Amino acid sequence: MRGVLGRLALIAAGVVAALAIAEIALRIVMPKPVFYIYDRYTGWTLNPGASGWQHQEGTAWLAINREGMRGPEVSERKPPGTIRIAVLGDSFTEAQQVAQDATFCAVMQRRLGPCLAPGAKAVQVLNFGVDGYGTTQELITLRRRVWQFHPDAVVLAFFTGNDLRNNTVALEGDQCRPFFVLHDGGIVLGGPFDDSAWFRFQCMVRFESRHSRVIALLSHARVLVRDRVRAMRKGSHPRFRGRERGISEAIYHAPTDADWRDAWQVTQDQIELMNREVVSHHVPFLLVTLSNGIQVYPNPKMRAAYMRRLGVSDLFYADRRLQALGERDGFAVLNLAEPMQRWADQHHEFLHGFRNTRAGTGHWDVAGHKLGGTLIANRLCRMLGKNPPPSPAHPETGGAPAAR
Repeated sequence: MRGVLGRLALIAAGVVAALAIAEIALRIVMPKPVFYIYDRYTGWTLNPGASGWQHQEGTAWLAINREGMRGPEVSERKPPGTIRIAVLGDSFTEAQQVAQDATFCAVMQRRLGPCLAPGAKAVQVLNFGVDGYGTTQELITLRRRVWQFHPDAVVLAFFTGNDLRNNTVALEGDQCRPFFVLHDGGIVLGGPFDDSAWFRFQCMVRFESRHSRVIALLSHARVLVRDRVRAMRKGSHPRFRGRERGISEAIYHAPTDADWRDAWQVTQDQIELMNREVVSHHVPFLLVTLSNGIQVYPNPKMRAAYMRRLGVSDLFYADRRLQALGERDGFAVLNLAEPMQRWADQHHEFLHGFRNTRAGTGHWDVAGHKLGGTLIANRLCRMLGKNPPPSPAHPETGGAPAAR
């Protein structure tokens, strides 16, 4: 028995040594930037000072400033005469798929210049977006990080495709994040991440293990094999038919079960809470609903076929419900999907997708960011008391149609 245990110990030691050598070798041969780190309050956040290339969807150089935001360096102290806009959001806002100057936050900053308030010297749009965030994490970010930069307006960029799911314990698969839960007619922080120190420790260990080059290589190989098998089974690369991985189709109609009713209630309560907090700081709040790929897919027949399959009359249920929430509670809402759909149909151009992915799916491409950023800037110009500058008809020529 001792001999067997001894041989098992030697085998285990050999495996550990081999993995350690492989990890060291891969770190030397395949240096990879660490863009995300564990965070006690939000689950994860951007790694201050990290930089490197991203090639998984689109191709872009990413640089995280010392304050943990994508974008140029900024100081906490706001320069005199400067207008600051804080933008909260998820991967659409972080926008690692496109170059920094092509992100909708950068577009907003350029577009806001001509309509600055009297006496303003500059405008800064601060990008607090983090991949994978839901509204809970964005509200915590507002409380813990945003106010120290003294913003003059706060924008919440809401992605209907998965933010509702991200906001509820019952629907979200990744529990290593904070949640608000319904309690006594309101919402309170709850869920395993907030209730259990042991669970948070497990999340930290799991998160840090993602930085292993060996694990990343094995995971990448698994994805490649899975995608190749799927392609072989289908006989060709799958056509886009409105289905997107990670997008919840339940957002296109009224909730039909308790989990989705709770998701809507928790989400609406969080947005109302964020609005009240922003108003208490005496600055404007703007809720912006972004677009999903199928909403702005430049083929009306394909959208119609998708709606027939779902049994819905349009693809804007979530957008209109949030618009109604703003009208009821008195805060501004800008729905981007409908004007972006009109633009896509008019110009027959995709606003989502990249050469190394599928057109019409995933995140905004450069045209999507330019159009979305222009529409948001136009709305902020009106909110700040100035008229938006004239907009050329095509994003590649410097502008976009105004939102209606």
